[in-house]
Amino acid sequence: MRQGFVRCAAIGIGVVVALMLAEGVLRLLHLAPADGVATVTEAEFRSIPGILAPHQDLVDARNSRLPYHMTSDSLGYRGHGFPRRKDAGEFRILFTGDSFVYGDFVADDETLPAQLERRLEGSCGDVRVVNAGLGDATIVDEAHLIERGLAISPDLIILLFSENDVDDLNRVSTWDRLAENRRAKSRFPLSLLYPALRRTALWNLSLYVRAMARARQHPVHIDWTTGGGQESTTPRLREAYRQALLAIRDTLTGRRIPLVFVAYPSHHAVLKQTMRGQMEWVTRTAAATTIPVVNLLTPLTASGLGAEGLYLLPHDGHPSPRGYAIAAAYLAERLAALPPLANRCLSVSRRPHGASRVVGVAP
Repeated sequence: MRQGFVRCAAIGIGVVVALMLAEGVLRLLHLAPADGVATVTEAEFRSIPGILAPHQDLVDARNSRLPYHMTSDSLGYRGHGFPRRKDAGEFRILFTGDSFVYGDFVADDETLPAQLERRLEGSCGDVRVVNAGLGDATIVDEAHLIERGLAISPDLIILLFSENDVDDLNRVSTWDRLAENRRAKSRFPLSLLYPALRRTALWNLSLYVRAMARARQHPVHIDWTTGGGQESTTPRLREAYRQALLAIRDTLTGRRIPLVFVAYPSHHAVLKQTMRGQMEWVTRTAAATTIPVVNLLTPLTASGLGAEGLYLLPHDGHPSPRGYAIAAAYLAERLAALPPLANRCLSVSRRPHGASRVVGVAP
């Protein structure tokens, strides 16, 4: 028995040493980040409206060519903190969508919600734009983000569409995967080990490998055209998206909270007119539901910057800070002309020393 115990102890020590060596190699060679953005635990999910683990302050280096600084506040949203209860006179916007809203690979103050807030503050008084973006989300996930976000008393909801949102309906929802993730993190022994594991390169490498395996199992095939062919699942998925959008509209109408729909194009749509089928479909569909629509393809193509100036190409297809700036300026102008912000922005612009109305970004 003693020999068996010694053998097990030796094996255990060997495994620990091997893991420590692997961790050191991964960190030394920068093969995997030692820290990554975390989502809430089960206990945090029950107590805060946001989906990000609170009080994070880190450099996300999962793409070594595009490291970026991010923080999360006490309520689980990205960026600087704010109280759950609104101040008197504050106008609060909940901005939700996928990684185009969250702002993959750009700093907190370069994201679309942050730049939109700065634009509106100058022309519409005390406006706060809450970043409720979530990577890999689509409309069914965003419906949950909106429902939870009602706890912070938004005066307006902005829902952003990205061109992979329709096809993402053909896979297991991100919301369901996060729920399973929370359950796993709450089980013993992971409930004790997770706080330390999440700050190791081995853990973050395993998450990356798992995500890549999932992507191979459920590849996204985006139909960029207006057609799709007889065998395409696009018509079915588009109808599912439309029904989900109607459900969000009806829920918010019942609560008297206005909704604005924003469509953000991919670099493919900016580059080629033949790649704009998804944008054309979604803007027509949203407009038919009587939801105000802002199509960001208009200012991005008008800027004349080209795809590499508007997106993080060639390293990644997410928008660049410059692209977000152009989008924020255009969106701020449109929002300032729509109720319920129109009267507010007009009254601010009429003050003797008030800021001027929002203007677009010059190409």
